[in-house]
Amino acid sequence: MSTLIVALLLLPIAVALLAGLVTLLARPLVAPAIAALEGARFRRCLTRVARGDLQLQGRQIEAALREFEAAFCLMTVRADARLAEQIGRHHVGLLSRLLSVADDLPQQRVRLLALAKTDRLLARRGEMQRAYLQLRSRPLRDGRRLQLERELRRNARDLRAAVRELIADLQLISSRTVAYQ
Repeated sequence: MSTLIVALLLLPIAVALLAGLVTLLARPLVAPAIAALEGARFRRCLTRVARGDLQLQGRQIEAALREFEAAFCLMTVRADARLAEQIGRHHVGLLSRLLSVADDLPQQRVRLLALAKTDRLLARRGEMQRAYLQLRSRPLRDGRRLQLERELRRNARDLRAAVRELIADLQLISSRTVAYQ
């Protein structure tokens, strides 16, 4: 009888210890898997840029703009700080491509307020992403970390809208160019 009572008392302690051990071991094992998934998502965005470049070379501006719009990588990087820096450089390259598309249009003066808005939002996103990655060693339910996740999601939503506006402006300008010719 006393053995049964001791076993019932030790069972919850053993389960708690086992759960704690699994938690400690799972975090280092999950990080490489998350990094691999994030890397795969980023590679898909790079593929879209390559397709957009090919279409731009073929003078298919509308299709290229659609590919460039889809190539913006607005995920929250959770595992690899180097990937966050690569994404930042990727976005600079995309903005450069979009600016060159606007520059190639024959109209003298093109006002792209959406480009400036997109650039500002991307700069803010880079700052928030760096701050988020500095907090990755903190617990998952840390207040600052949760706040940054919410801000990053809000920034992604605003960025999607700004990119859509920028692409729409470029499509409108390019369609006017075709109409003038």
